[in-house]
Amino acid sequence: MPDLVLDKLCGADGDERPLSFLDLIERDTLDLELAAWLVTCVAGGASWITGSGPGGIGKTTIMRSLLSFVPAGTTFYEALPGQITGVDKSTQCVISHELSDHTPPTYLWNQDLRDFFGLADAGHILVGNVHADDVAEIRQQIVGDCHVPVSQFRAIDVFAFVKMEGQDPEARRIKDTTSRRYFEKIFWSDGQSDHVLVYTSSAGLSQGPHRDPVAEAKHRAFLETALQSSTRSIQDLRTAFLTPA
Repeated sequence: MPDLVLDKLCGADGDERPLSFLDLIERDTLDLELAAWLVTCVAGGASWITGSGPGGIGKTTIMRSLLSFVPAGTTFYEALPGQITGVDKSTQCVISHELSDHTPPTYLWNQDLRDFFGLADAGHILVGNVHADDVAEIRQQIVGDCHVPVSQFRAIDVFAFVKMEGQDPEARRIKDTTSRRYFEKIFWSDGQSDHVLVYTSSAGLSQGPHRDPVAEAKHRAFLETALQSSTRSIQDLRTAFLTPA
């Protein structure tokens, strides 16, 4: 059965469909090793937030592309101001357009942001975006400015920071293939400790407790097969991912 929230957030905008995770791999936003690791995290129920300092880098596109791999049986909920306490107790993936004190009416800040992070205590998957270039900057915004408990901040498993090369900032658009968007650095937490740096664009993905070689190999094989198919939308890729082999 189609998920109406997923269709709303990831449906075509006119003639343009949102880029899927496969599109990002093909555009060299990330390689297969990092892609398989991110899929493994998300498929395991991880929460994630993408960040970049400037707007227009493509963090929303990257954030929503990973929705294809949320665990089976999870429904999606759009986190809007004043409506977050309406999330029921069933397992859900709660998606914020952005965690920010800026003016768009869909952004979360202060009590709305605290309500959003409070859902971590109920086991919900939290997904969103921030204007920031580093986890310390995000922590200051969320824990320092908005007084979110550190335990809830640590419940975000992955903070991924995105950059762009070779394009005039005034012309930023993720669908423009003249510029490469890429993951600059990624931080990970086990939920109990502060986030640690596990990936940089220069050094690649590190080894450690954040890795699961068996699951990563399985998900890499899925991605390699999917890249040879005509499946390209976020929803169709999700269907393929959840269909037993």
